[in-house]
Amino acid sequence: MMRRRGAAWRRVAVCAALLISITGVAQAQGTECEAGEPEVRALEFRGNTVFRASDLALRIVTSSSEFLRRNLRIVGAKHCLDHAELRLDVGRLRIFYRRHGYFSTRVDTAVTPLYDGYGGVRVAFQIHEGEPVIVDSLRVGGLDSAIAAIADTSSLALRPGITFDMTRLQAAIDSIKSRLRDNGYPRGDVAASFSADTASHRAKVTLDILSGTRSRIGTIRVLDAPLPGAPRRLRDSTILRLLGVSSGDLYQERELIRGQRALYQTDLFRHVEVTLVADSAYVRGDSLVALQVSVAENYVRAVETEGGWAVLDCFKARAQLVDKNFLGEARRLELSAQLSKIGWGEPTRFARGALCAPAIKADTFSASLNYFVGATLKVPSFLGLRSPALSVYSERRGEYQAYLRSTLVGGEASVTYEPSLDVPLRLAYSLEYGRTEAQPALLCAVFNRCDAQSRSLITDKNRPLAVASAHAERLRVDNPFNPRRGTALRLDLRTAAKEIGSDRDIQFLKALSDASVYRALSGSVTFAARARFGTVLGRTLSFSDAVGFIPPQERLYAGGATSVRGYPQNELGDLIYIAEDEPLTRGTGDTVFKEASSDRVRRVVPVGGNSLIVANFELRVRSALFPDLVQYTLFADAGDVWDRGRTVTARDHKASALWLNGLKWTPGIGVRIFTPVGPFQANVGYNPFARPLGAIYFDQAPNAVGFAPLYCVSPGNSIPSIRGPNGYEQVSGSECPATFAPGQSKTFLSRLTFTFSIGPDF
Repeated sequence: MMRRRGAAWRRVAVCAALLISITGVAQAQGTECEAGEPEVRALEFRGNTVFRASDLALRIVTSSSEFLRRNLRIVGAKHCLDHAELRLDVGRLRIFYRRHGYFSTRVDTAVTPLYDGYGGVRVAFQIHEGEPVIVDSLRVGGLDSAIAAIADTSSLALRPGITFDMTRLQAAIDSIKSRLRDNGYPRGDVAASFSADTASHRAKVTLDILSGTRSRIGTIRVLDAPLPGAPRRLRDSTILRLLGVSSGDLYQERELIRGQRALYQTDLFRHVEVTLVADSAYVRGDSLVALQVSVAENYVRAVETEGGWAVLDCFKARAQLVDKNFLGEARRLELSAQLSKIGWGEPTRFARGALCAPAIKADTFSASLNYFVGATLKVPSFLGLRSPALSVYSERRGEYQAYLRSTLVGGEASVTYEPSLDVPLRLAYSLEYGRTEAQPALLCAVFNRCDAQSRSLITDKNRPLAVASAHAERLRVDNPFNPRRGTALRLDLRTAAKEIGSDRDIQFLKALSDASVYRALSGSVTFAARARFGTVLGRTLSFSDAVGFIPPQERLYAGGATSVRGYPQNELGDLIYIAEDEPLTRGTGDTVFKEASSDRVRRVVPVGGNSLIVANFELRVRSALFPDLVQYTLFADAGDVWDRGRTVTARDHKASALWLNGLKWTPGIGVRIFTPVGPFQANVGYNPFARPLGAIYFDQAPNAVGFAPLYCVSPGNSIPSIRGPNGYEQVSGSECPATFAPGQSKTFLSRLTFTFSIGPDF
C-alpha cells in the first residue's frame, strides 16, 4: 500500500512540475483594481445551508482573485474590493433568497485584513436564512377534459407543501404554455397570481389556464428572397416539403422548430424564420391559423479544398464539390476525394520522405498512398423519413501500426431520425467488398493464423463486409469547439451478420459509448471530463461467449492525442514486438528452435482488444495575454484495452482489477491554439509504466522463391521449426509465450510522450 501511495504522489508531483514549467513563462495578469483598493484574497459565506457557496458567489459582483493568482502569484485575474458593489451585493443576495421563498433572510458583511504580506482582505457574508414560505394551497382553473392532462402540475414539482420558489413557479408556467402550444393551442397562456404571508410563512398560488381554441394549420405563406441579381431557384412546394408540415395538420410548435431546423440544415438558405401570422393567431373561436415561412436563399454550389500536414499522414489534401439543388427539389450531391500519406506513400514519395515525421516511416501500412473517392446523394425526405442518403466509394485507409483496409467498392444507405429535438438518431447499412491487411505477428498471436497459408485467407482475399449501425448523440454545450458548460453523450452500435450480407467468417456486435461533462470553475478555468467504454461481442449478447474472428479495423484501440495521451498512438494495452536482430538457433538437423538474440525491437505491434475503458480529466486555463487564442491544459488520462477470456501477454484482466487503481494513469500538460480550421493541440504526457511483457516475433525477409516465414522468438519458447523445401518453418498451433521484456530507458525524458492534433480532443 505504501508503494502505491508513493507512486501516486510521484505522479502528482510530476503534474505540478509540468504545470509550473508552463505557467512560469507567463507574465503577470492585468488587474481589475483601482489604486488603493485591497485585493480580495478570500471570499466566504457563513450560515448558508440551503444554497451552496458556489451558487451564491455567482449572484454577486464581489469575487476573490483566481486560484492560481492567490496561490502562485504568477497567473490568474486579480480582483479587488469595491465597497459600493459590496453594499449592492447584500441586496442581491436578499433578492435571490426572496425569489426562492426565503422572505425573512438577513445578510451582513465583514471585511477582515489578511496579514500575509500581500495586503489582501477576507470578505465574509453572514447569512441568516430564516424559515421558508411554504405553498399552502394550489388552485388550477380553466381546466376541461381536453387539457387536464396537459396542465398537470404533479410532474412539474409544483404542489402544496413545497417551498414557494418563484423560479420554480415560472418554470411550471413556461412548461404548461409549451405543452399547450405543442398540442394544438397556439394561443395557450397561463395567468398566475399568488399571495404570501411572511408572518405565517404560507403562500396561496392560483394558475388560470387560458387555452384558447384548439387549432389546425390553415394557409402557409412562403416569402422567398433570392440572391441579389439571381433568379429564384426553389419552388414553394419544395420549401413546404422541407418544412415537413402541411395545411390541415394539428398545430404543434415543436414540429415547426424541427421544420425550421431542417430548412437550415440543407444549407440552401442564409436565413429561415417560421412564424404565426398575427391576425390569424388571435381571432377568437377560429380553429385555423396561418403560418408564414420567410427564407433568404444561399448559393447552391460550392467547391471546398484543403491541404495540410499531419504527424501520421505527412501531407494530405481533400477536395469536395457540392451541388445543394441537384436536379432540383433540394437534392444534394457531394463528390469527394481525399489523399493522405503524400510524400511517403508510393507512388508519391519524394525527397526520401525527409518532409514526413519519423513515426510514419516506422509504419508498414503507410508505404502506399491512402485515398478516398466517393459520391453521396441526399434527398430531403423519402417515405416520411428525413435526410436519407446513398453513398458509393472506394478507399484505402490505414490505422497506425494496426491495419490497412482496402475497399474495392463500397456503399452505404443512411437515414436520420429525430425522436426529440436534441437527440438525432442516424441509422445506416453499409456493404463493402475488400480486404484488411494486418501485421503477421498480430494475426498469429490473436487469431492463431501463424502460417502464410492461413494468413492469406484473411489478407489476400476480398470479402463482403455488411454492417448495420446506429449513432445517437445529445449535445448540450455552450460552444462546440471550446465548451465551458454542458454535457455531450454519444452512442455507437455496429453489427455484422451473414443474414444481412456479410461473410460468414466476419460476424460481430460492437458498442462504443462516450460521455463528457464541462464545468466553468472561474472566468478563465474550465474543468472537463470524459468517460469512454467499448466492447465487441460475438453473435450473442454475452460477455462470456467466444468472440471469434473480428476484423482488425473493428477491434478497439487506445492511446494517442485523443485518448490516453501518455501513450503513443494505439499502444495502450497488450503489445507484440518484432525483433531487430537475427534470432539465435538452438539445435541442428531437421528440427531447430528460434530465440531472440537481443532486446532490440524494430517495431511494436498494437494488439488492441474487444474491451476498452478510457477516462480523461482536464483543467483548461485561458492564457493571460491571449485568452481567446491560447489555452493551457493540465490533464490526467487513464485507460486500458484488453481481450476478454484471452491472455495474449502476461496480463489477466478481472472485473475486480478494472477500478480506478487498475487503470494506466498518465498525467501531463498541453497547449491549445484556436485556429480557423479548429484548435491545434500539443500535449506532453508522463508515462510511469514500463512496456508490458509480450511475445516477440522475427519476420524473415522473403528469399528468392518468396518464402518469408514468421518465427516466434520469445525467450524460453519450445515451438519447433521444421525444415521444408524452402527453409525452416515454425509449427502452427502453439501459443507464443509472453516472456519478452523490451529494453527501455528509465530516465525522466524517456517517459514523456508528445502528441499533436487538430480538432477538439473531446
